[in-house]
Amino acid sequence: MKQDCSNKRECLEMLQLILDGEATAEQKEHFLKEHLEECMPCYKNYHLEVAIRQLLKTKCCHEAPQQLVDDIKTKVIQNLSRS
Repeated sequence: MKQDCSNKRECLEMLQLILDGEATAEQKEHFLKEHLEECMPCYKNYHLEVAIRQLLKTKCCHEAPQQLVDDIKTKVIQNLSRS
C-alpha cells in the first residue's frame, strides 16, 4: 500500500463528491474499490471524513451549519497540503 498520495487534492475532492452523494457510480466504484485499496493516506482520509460526518450528525440536532462544514474542510485540506 502506498504511503504517499501523488493526487491529494484531487482525491480529497473526489472523497467529498462521494460522501456528498454527487459522484457517479463509476467514480465511486473506482475510488472506493481500487484507489483506497492502494493508497494509505486516502484510506485514512476517507475513514476520518466518515467519522467526522457521523460525529457532526450525532452532536447536532439538525444539519451541521455550512460554515462549520466549510471550516473543517478547509482545515483538512490545509493539513493534507502540509503532508
